[in-house]
Amino acid sequence: MKNYLPVFLIFIASLSLPISLHGQQAETLFNGNVDHGGYGALIFGVTSVNGEAAYLRGTRGAWLLKFREGHTVGLGLGNYRTNSPFDAVNWQETAIPTPELRTNYGGFEIEYFNRSYKLVHFGGQLLIGGGTVRFSDRDIDLNNTSDAYFVLQPGANIHVNITRWFRVSGGVLYRLTDGVSLAGTSNSDLSGFSAMAGLRFGKF
Repeated sequence: MKNYLPVFLIFIASLSLPISLHGQQAETLFNGNVDHGGYGALIFGVTSVNGEAAYLRGTRGAWLLKFREGHTVGLGLGNYRTNSPFDAVNWQETAIPTPELRTNYGGFEIEYFNRSYKLVHFGGQLLIGGGTVRFSDRDIDLNNTSDAYFVLQPGANIHVNITRWFRVSGGVLYRLTDGVSLAGTSNSDLSGFSAMAGLRFGKF
């Protein structure tokens, strides 16, 4: 019986701890209190492609999940395209004048917003998807006139809250491409930095 006395005393002592200690819950990022929203956006920008500047236009849409105060995640889709053509580089076809190219790409996007309730706040985004690059002249006398590629595009943004349903954003992104085999461009030529501005409308 004496052997059980220390265990019994420890058990009684544990029951005497303040109830508030047992009532505390661990803090977690996903605590079940999630606010939902969403937005659509028009994107305008400039990008470096084939060693020159080209205008970009795009559209985005995302479902917003606000997990806890100050932390919001967006899950959605984005699509971008060059609004102006760019010249082919290292052109080897002497019988054909140096042609112009265009590209478009898009995919799944995940975005993070920090303290989005602030007038000015920041965030980051990542696109994973694919794209196509093609000659502007679809009748060009070549066997291959277009090509598909993989794209990964991380970026950082600054956001300004104009109204409860309208926000303006600006950011710098880097487009990393792989799988490009079309004449007149390459993985490194099609990869490059972009500066983009966005007009976002929705429930934030």
